[in-house]
Amino acid sequence: MQDFQRELRQLNTKPFLRRSNVRAAAMLIVNHGLIVLAFVLPGVWLHPVTIVLSLVLLGNRQLGLGILMHDCAHRALFRQAKMNDYVGRWLCAAPILAQFDGYRHYHLKHHANAGTVDDPDYPNYRPYPVTRRSLLRKLGRDVIGLTGIKNTAILCMMHAGRVEYDMAYTNTQATEQPSVFQSLTCLAQNLWPASIFHMGLFSILTLLASPWLYGLWWLAYLTTFQLFSRLRNAAEHANVPDLLDKDPRKHARTVRAGLLARLTVAPNHVNYHLEHHWLPSVPPYRLAAFHSYLRASDVLEGAQILPDYGAVIRQMIRR
Repeated sequence: MQDFQRELRQLNTKPFLRRSNVRAAAMLIVNHGLIVLAFVLPGVWLHPVTIVLSLVLLGNRQLGLGILMHDCAHRALFRQAKMNDYVGRWLCAAPILAQFDGYRHYHLKHHANAGTVDDPDYPNYRPYPVTRRSLLRKLGRDVIGLTGIKNTAILCMMHAGRVEYDMAYTNTQATEQPSVFQSLTCLAQNLWPASIFHMGLFSILTLLASPWLYGLWWLAYLTTFQLFSRLRNAAEHANVPDLLDKDPRKHARTVRAGLLARLTVAPNHVNYHLEHHWLPSVPPYRLAAFHSYLRASDVLEGAQILPDYGAVIRQMIRR
């Protein structure tokens, strides 16, 4: 750990910490633009192929909004803290039913404790590698929506104040026993940004005489979003060189992402996860350059950098 901190101090990281409102806004526009495209495709040409493409794009960009929410939680997307908070809460967290402040509190604990058993995300990664049959069962539950139904139910319990906010979806123990009225009040308070977004989305699709398209959002949310999220999660920390080492070169990994990966499991430069743990305040649009700088500085020796997400899946399976 001391070696990592010493090497970090010796690097010239200032160029990679600059935030750009223009580049941040462009990322936001691309993500919401692809969501629009996902509705346009089956709306213009209703066909099984366009339905599948729509579900893939929607799941991918639901994950993309989650990634941008994550960057806003670090206040690493826009230059102004208030802009990060506003965009993160209304344009990123609300569409996917996330609670921005609860997520930030949870996720910063992940960074403070990464490489230890106190990492709240540790339960996500501890089981890997698993058997091929176990992995197929997990992916099958994602595809048919069972994972999505379970996670959404737990998420609603979090919003209702009945369980602690836990994005590993493992904490189902009630923190307290609020009354039904208190739970409903808490649920309404936490979900009203999401309610506004979804009422607006449904109203727009209804005005375009295609209200049925709204159902695709939730079908993707329960299926492809869960599938892509699992693989993205596994790519970051599952079966890394040493999950219980504070050095990010040991407890995190980077994966090269081509176009197909960026349109499924790796939107918004999330594949550069080792670099993100090295310096969480680097904006997502500078992570690729930061990766190149670290390689040129010869500090990534021994780090796990995989060539593609097929290699990630192989890492998830116990040989």
